[in-house]
Amino acid sequence: MKYVPLGVLCVLFVGASALTGQVIYNSASTAAEGYANGVANVLQASGQRNLSNSQARINNQDAYSKAIDNSTKSVNAFWEQKDIYHERVQQKLAETDRRREAYMSRHGLGNLSSEEFDRTTGAINWLKVLEQSQYDTYRKTLDELFRQRAYNGALTGDQYMQAAAASKGWRDMLSKQKEVYPAPVLSQMIRFILKLNRELDDNLS
Repeated sequence: MKYVPLGVLCVLFVGASALTGQVIYNSASTAAEGYANGVANVLQASGQRNLSNSQARINNQDAYSKAIDNSTKSVNAFWEQKDIYHERVQQKLAETDRRREAYMSRHGLGNLSSEEFDRTTGAINWLKVLEQSQYDTYRKTLDELFRQRAYNGALTGDQYMQAAAASKGWRDMLSKQKEVYPAPVLSQMIRFILKLNRELDDNLS
């Protein structure tokens, strides 16, 4: 029992050698080396941060540039659509004017002649058939308003609406008298009032 087995001694010797090697490894790092490693780590972290910041700035600039492009495209699209809408409106107005002129020409709705209407005095030379007493309300209203227009140079908004209402009311009344007058006579009566209405509208332009 006084003698330690040889195997145990070997194990102790190897363990001691390992511990000694570990201590020697750790003690091999000097203060200068530790400082250098620390500086290197700081520089590496700083470089990584700068790289990340640079990439972030690039991404922000790219996003800003894209936002400007999108905004510009949106503004351009708005004005292009507005121009297209305006052009279509003008086309529709031109088409409406064309149809109106064609209708006027087709139905003989030209301007009143000087024999039918005196623009200086506003006097209307009515068709005899339109001078019947049953039409007094409409005829007298138009007579007075056209005289007022000749005297003042133009009608007020209320006067224009009154004249337009008289013209329409008279035409509506005549359209219900198809059994009273032959078609050519009735057509001539309505056309005369329509020409008065056109004279009224031309005064607005």
